[in-house]
Amino acid sequence: MKLIKLCLLATLLPSYLFSSSNNDSLKIEPAIGLDLSTRYIWRGMMLDNAAQFQPWADLTYKHFSIGAWGSYATDGSFAEVDLYLSYAVKNFTFTLNDYFTENEDNLAEFDYFNWKDSKTNHALEALIAYQFSDKIPLKLTAGTFLYGYDLDEKGNNLYSTWLSASYTIDLDDSFVRLFVGGTPYESMYHNEAAITSAGVELTKNIAFTNTFSVPLNVNFTVNPATEDVFLTALISF
Repeated sequence: MKLIKLCLLATLLPSYLFSSSNNDSLKIEPAIGLDLSTRYIWRGMMLDNAAQFQPWADLTYKHFSIGAWGSYATDGSFAEVDLYLSYAVKNFTFTLNDYFTENEDNLAEFDYFNWKDSKTNHALEALIAYQFSDKIPLKLTAGTFLYGYDLDEKGNNLYSTWLSASYTIDLDDSFVRLFVGGTPYESMYHNEAAITSAGVELTKNIAFTNTFSVPLNVNFTVNPATEDVFLTALISF
């Protein structure tokens, strides 16, 4: 029942936002974009080694945001579509993520509307983030999977938990972000408590003309738990 209520909330919220904005259309802030990434690295794990197209769309109304994000491999080897609902107040942001992966070679393999335990290809994660301030650009994040395909070999929920910290340095026309993250116990990230992601990323605007530039992000990530290293690049439009 709780899951049904969450789905209804995510479905009805856009209608509520638009109806609430009849008197002031500027209350809703829409945003769309497209990222191109050399590969898909997430929390120290390589989810796919092909280049990715990653479209996204977001609607913000006061403290609420609702959006969709996707990742599609250029060789058709991977597809993911995520939905999220977030609420920001002061320095805190609370987010509910719905992750869904698809088999591009056999779309009938996974039913998007199948939410049955142990059979669904959805995974719901509750996440909380705390941003200190502009003077102290430190961000702390904690997220736990509550339902879906986050299961052990016996079909029991792992409740995989992710803890991370990042520190962003503003260098005039670019940003440097230092980050570290891991899991406090056995989970989808590793078979025991471990740091699974640490590194640095640089974001800089690349000017093509005097009036047109796009941000380019280069990310260097190591996974100490698996002794892996990744260097990825992402450009945003």
